[in-house]
Amino acid sequence: MAHSDPMSQTNKTAPSEQPVADVAPPIGITPPQILAQDAAAGRRGAAWRLLVWIMENDPRAIIAVSSLDDDRLAQNLLEFIALGTWAGKPFVVPMQLRSALARTRLRTLFLPGAGIDSIRAQRVTMSAVHDKRPAMRENAIYILGLLESPVATPMLIQALNDQVPSVRMQAAKALGRVGDPAAVPALLNALRSADEQFGSQIFSALVRLGRASVPALVEASSSNSTWMRWQAIRALGAIRDRRALPALVSALSDADHSVAWMGAKGLVQLGRLSLEPVLQLLVKAGMTPWLVETASYVLNSQVQHNPKLKPYLELVLDRMHALGFRVGTSHAAQQALAQLQADGMIESS
Repeated sequence: MAHSDPMSQTNKTAPSEQPVADVAPPIGITPPQILAQDAAAGRRGAAWRLLVWIMENDPRAIIAVSSLDDDRLAQNLLEFIALGTWAGKPFVVPMQLRSALARTRLRTLFLPGAGIDSIRAQRVTMSAVHDKRPAMRENAIYILGLLESPVATPMLIQALNDQVPSVRMQAAKALGRVGDPAAVPALLNALRSADEQFGSQIFSALVRLGRASVPALVEASSSNSTWMRWQAIRALGAIRDRRALPALVSALSDADHSVAWMGAKGLVQLGRLSLEPVLQLLVKAGMTPWLVETASYVLNSQVQHNPKLKPYLELVLDRMHALGFRVGTSHAAQQALAQLQADGMIESS
């Protein structure tokens, strides 16, 4: 998805505005514990030396970071990841600290057991969500998503309304990762006015939330908004929860063709669970050219997946594509349903 790395755009420009060092000076012999203390105090020379130790996977550097009882080191690290500066000042860094790998390695320090104390990591990143600089908010939200702590849910929900699009994108992504069901109504509310890119990220978050999203998505599937119905049906199909069957079947007759086709695709994802309700729809519903297309797609998929169903469904499919489809389909579907039930071929929902 877009914006998977919130540092990708920020760090393309920020380092070029600062002096950089292509050849690193000697690291020296100062112990990492002292470097960590000095880096927390804002000393950039100590900071880059400590970061080099970290990039070299030296366990002493990780121990120094984890044992330091000072929020400022975590704050400065987050600032460097987001902006390329240290304690508000330009930062001369060696080439190895200007890569995407370096940013990834440093973000890892915020994860539980990886370096920074987890309570401190959460405190610092949650504070940064309110930073006036968008890159700081974006990166803090990204890390909060990695931490997967429901404590952050309220502020992540609030960030869905941030004035900066990239921050809103990261907020939706983080809510999906955190997995708190409380986020579902807020995500659906944000979806109403979302553009295509933001809407796709919200969709991914709802799918990641899985079963917790289903009741609200079912309700949204009957919205007056075509956009909301399309996204709700799309998400229900991706989640593959049998509770979505009535909504997906109903979507086959939706007034909007794109919603109807999304319903058909969702029913295919549910496999044989969709067979009985689709046939029941064909028995009862008034046939339209669109319903012929969408229902045929579902039934043909069933036959392709299980050729044993062909004798039961071929007459229905033939009637649906005949000139008198409005009259002949219902009876053929009723016969097929009865035969399938009698032979134990129906998988009940």
